[in-house]
Amino acid sequence: MKGARLRFIATRYPHWGNHAGIGQFTKHLDRQRYRVDYHLVADNDSQLPLPGARLRERLRDRVQQSGMAWYKLSDLAAELRALGASLAGRAQLVHFLDGEHGAQFLPQWLAAMPGRDPPLVASYHQPAQLLPTLVDPKVLTLLDAVVLVAPSQRGFFEAFMPAEKIVTILHGIDTDYYRPGALPDDGIFRCVTAGHWLRDWGAMKRAAKALREHSDIEFHVVTNRVTGLEGLPNVRIHNGLTDGELLTLYQRCDLGLLPLTDSTANNSLLEFIACGLPLLSTDLEAVRAYVGDDEAVLLSPGEGAGFAQAILDLRDDLELCAGMGRAARRRAEQLAWPNIAAEYAQLYSRLLTE
Repeated sequence: MKGARLRFIATRYPHWGNHAGIGQFTKHLDRQRYRVDYHLVADNDSQLPLPGARLRERLRDRVQQSGMAWYKLSDLAAELRALGASLAGRAQLVHFLDGEHGAQFLPQWLAAMPGRDPPLVASYHQPAQLLPTLVDPKVLTLLDAVVLVAPSQRGFFEAFMPAEKIVTILHGIDTDYYRPGALPDDGIFRCVTAGHWLRDWGAMKRAAKALREHSDIEFHVVTNRVTGLEGLPNVRIHNGLTDGELLTLYQRCDLGLLPLTDSTANNSLLEFIACGLPLLSTDLEAVRAYVGDDEAVLLSPGEGAGFAQAILDLRDDLELCAGMGRAARRRAEQLAWPNIAAEYAQLYSRLLTE
């Protein structure tokens, strides 16, 4: 098995920095055991150039008929290239790191070609309630393994494939890059949130408005989307930060704030805890897979009004805050990419020897 060639297909998200994304684990795979071919796919139609917008639209409609609403023509191009690599023996295992975007046609093509079937793996990132519009169940029956990033996703997949083919491997974090820094000694309690997907901006807005008379509490929001928080005097919106600027902001803050409507893995959560920030978030099964009561204060869904009081309680107990921050960092170290990569290596070893 030495030098097995692994082909990874991942979606390129423009808003991610150099240290974000699940594909980071591939940097930590043993290069004596694995040759890594890593292919980034644009989240659009650009990588399957066709003449005329109408032709592109018709083909896109056709490939989305199975229900994979996020599947683009660039994903089709990536599957065509993976087919060529598989037939030529240049891919001994193919892993779609964003199964909601890919893994639609390659499993069917290879199933029709006996003896040309490298193990196929797909990772899925979305909550169970969203998956019916993003995943073709017929594809799941042809995969050798599915990787989930939260246990709350499992029920959806068990309806379509054997439980033994479903593996949960938590998302990791670059703990060498994201690390604690020195807090400013200016008496300001800074709360930071980041991202946009499945965020409970209503709860954020209620908390910021309830605390706007507290001049020693600031809210920092890193996003490129409209949130409803714009114009509040105690809220600062950050957009277009470099990796270094984002890290500096995290290191200057006291609390990671993450009200959610739903979740699986969350890059922002992992970045916060790696920087030693205690977490204030929503009590969801997926969130509890990553943090517990030692690292976080978790409020029940619908308890949006409680965020303001929880912020005040943490501001008034900085010793508790510091202890939670230390526990958060320890939890992040358990989720460091080398540890996560070892779990993937176990999966690949099993699939390649079956």
